[in-house]
Amino acid sequence: MRRSSSPLRRLPQVLLVVAASAAAVAWPGGAAATLWPNVPEQIARALTSGDALERRLAATRVGELAPETAIRLIQRGMSDPDVEVRLHLAGAAVRLRMPRAGDLVIEWLGEGDARLRLAACDVIRAAPTDRSVVALGRVLGDPDPHVRLAAATAMGAAGLPDAVSPLLGHLDDTAPEVRAEVARALGRIGDARAVVPLIGKVQDSVPEVRKATARALGELGDPRAVSALLLALQDASQDVRVEAVTALGRLRSDDATSAIADLVTASPGAAGAFPGARPSDSATSSNDVREAALRALGRIGSDAAVKALLAALAKDNPAAPRSAVRDALVSAGAAAVPALVAALAAAPSANAAAGAALVLGELKAREALPALARGMQRGVVPLRHGLRALGALGDPAALPGVLELLGDGDPAVRAEAIRAATALLDPARPDGRAVDPARALLVDPATAPDEKLALVQLLGRTGSPRAQAALLPLAKARSTPLRLAVIEALGAARAAGQLGAAVDAALLAALDDESADVRLRAAIALSRVAGPGSARPLLQRLTVAAEQDRGALGIALSGALSRADDAGGAKDARDASGKGLVDEVAAAIASAPDAARDALIEGLGRMPGQAAGAALARMASAAPIDDRRKIAEALAGHPEAAAALRKLAGDPDPGVRANAVWSLGAAGDKDALPLLVPLLKDPDVAVAGNAAGAIGRAAGRFGQPARAAAALCAALPDARPYVRANALAALTVAGARCDGDAARDLLARDPAEAVRLAAADHLARSGADDDRRALARCAAEDRNAAVAGRCARAAPPRAPAAGAEDVVVFVVPFDAGRGGSVRDAPAPRAPFALVRADGLMRLGVADRRGELFERGAPRGPIRLTVPAPLVK
Repeated sequence: MRRSSSPLRRLPQVLLVVAASAAAVAWPGGAAATLWPNVPEQIARALTSGDALERRLAATRVGELAPETAIRLIQRGMSDPDVEVRLHLAGAAVRLRMPRAGDLVIEWLGEGDARLRLAACDVIRAAPTDRSVVALGRVLGDPDPHVRLAAATAMGAAGLPDAVSPLLGHLDDTAPEVRAEVARALGRIGDARAVVPLIGKVQDSVPEVRKATARALGELGDPRAVSALLLALQDASQDVRVEAVTALGRLRSDDATSAIADLVTASPGAAGAFPGARPSDSATSSNDVREAALRALGRIGSDAAVKALLAALAKDNPAAPRSAVRDALVSAGAAAVPALVAALAAAPSANAAAGAALVLGELKAREALPALARGMQRGVVPLRHGLRALGALGDPAALPGVLELLGDGDPAVRAEAIRAATALLDPARPDGRAVDPARALLVDPATAPDEKLALVQLLGRTGSPRAQAALLPLAKARSTPLRLAVIEALGAARAAGQLGAAVDAALLAALDDESADVRLRAAIALSRVAGPGSARPLLQRLTVAAEQDRGALGIALSGALSRADDAGGAKDARDASGKGLVDEVAAAIASAPDAARDALIEGLGRMPGQAAGAALARMASAAPIDDRRKIAEALAGHPEAAAALRKLAGDPDPGVRANAVWSLGAAGDKDALPLLVPLLKDPDVAVAGNAAGAIGRAAGRFGQPARAAAALCAALPDARPYVRANALAALTVAGARCDGDAARDLLARDPAEAVRLAAADHLARSGADDDRRALARCAAEDRNAAVAGRCARAAPPRAPAAGAEDVVVFVVPFDAGRGGSVRDAPAPRAPFALVRADGLMRLGVADRRGELFERGAPRGPIRLTVPAPLVK
């Protein structure tokens, strides 16, 4: 089982996903829901008391209130004569990201109490305005260095050009930490006026200042800084050298390539082991400098830079899962391909050839296939690494050469050949070329058991009827691992005619197996390939099954119903009396126990045709809460029943509303947008967050980015992190953008990881210099590794993967109260937050089985993250 941050496998896999611990801290906005109705009035009254102690106690509780109420009280109390009251209210304003709060504290910058001046800087940093940022200039000369530091930080975070002149006037501050922060602030603002003054600080006496200066020069992106940065490559501090070489990479200065290459060829283990280096006073290793140099060469991407990286491949380990040298060549992109191909045509070392092949594979450089094949034939490219590269290349034209090596005498080569062939096949595009060689090895007694399992998977990936015919006799194999592999392979692609019926029969028989794993794997396979004729037998079995079998049967039935249809009286959809399958499923729902109802409702939702949608709509009006939740989810596949969804979006139960709102994003028409916009302010975070996601999806489908921006930009100041995050992701999906630098501001200052991740994805779609600088700053400075990594990898997105697929997820909670253990079963009605490949989050509660069903999820990784009620 997986932690909630791990990518999840998709249907046909059952997704047993670990949710967040129930011991997590609740989000601030949720606290208001636990207060008595008269508490806000009591706090407001206490803030006007003549007793300073009473006002202080009230100020500490303002953050518990609903954002609208809290902001109103903060505005009134910012001029309180008591310092402690004002400090508490300032902290609340920062936590709430109170709009235009900076204007309320301008006068504090002249207060005698340094705590107030510091608090004013913090408030302005969290909620800057033009007036407040300019006012910070006068405290850059404050006698307290902590205040000066806070002022410089706030000015840099605001990014206003008006801050450049006062900041430049304090580059020589007596406190080195202030000088460093001024340099960082100038880099963040990105004004070219700072370049020449900053060049003068490359020789500052304090390493931290030199380091900040080098980073700032890289952010400014001005070629005038190259000479100074080259000088910094010989700095005594390796931290400074790392920043200097990184900055040269950002400048993409080919003039620096030779000097950077010297850092790559230096001995990785010895400090200062390159020409001209002085003794190191830094804890950073010389290997860190070398890796930074490799990354810089990859960013430069010139012929000389690629040549230097190719030379480094000779000392690289191709067996390592990741390599800084290979990563740098991949970042160089298409510019590196001709040199890599030429290297294979020469006589490189085995390491260099293997590394070059792996890079070409990762670059998906299909034009390099002939060179890779020749290199393997000549013995230049080691077979193991060449096969790994061919698998990554993804070109089906490579399959014949891979299949020739399935019977190689080296077990490692055979294993890599099987993996490569499996990667090159797609069950959606039947390809029988691999069937005969794979089948021959499968029946060979000399083939090792683990290879047989891999060969079964390979046969399933072919999507070929001949492969399924070969696998059918093994469906009852004595070996449980082999039986499981065969069942999964039979579920990889739908077979037609008698073969399809035989596959269905074998999988149906496996549902009676003594092993729960076999029953579950058979159910998953049936959900993918079972013909519509299997729906009725599965329905009958579900209604009479033992409790422990209903989960597997429900999975199988749901998939089978997705391929059945009552339309036009189809023969396989009607029984002997002419009764339609929709009618049978609806009747079964009415009498089924709770353990089966969700599976039946889900199956009816997946069933095509208006009859299924109409049946769900009829049920919704008088259904109990759990049924209504599942119906609201199931109606996502029935646009003709959008009227029922609109009604469910006003349901008293927030779980019903959350599912209905999300489904409207897929099934709603243009008229759904006016309904969704007010729901952005729903008191339930799942409803409001799903409304943001639904607006982005609907606006994207109907080509209305302006309407999306009008609604979603107004939601970015929402106090709830997941509403802000989904609003950003929805803007990205809709192809919309807010005016100004709202997304950059959220990336730099929002306290929530989810919001900063969404902001990084949003900014990656822009080619604007300001957005690129914001991402570079985030990569270098964000303390959250996930966010920094996302910013570092941010790039204009590739075209989305073709198509979408239905996904079933079972939520298995993580229980901090049991020593951090994972429960052994999905949790009914567990809260969840599902992050899709497009960045949108779906929020809500699982059904009575601990399951959620996501219709038409975009292809790509999905994951569960901390549920909305547990996010602070």
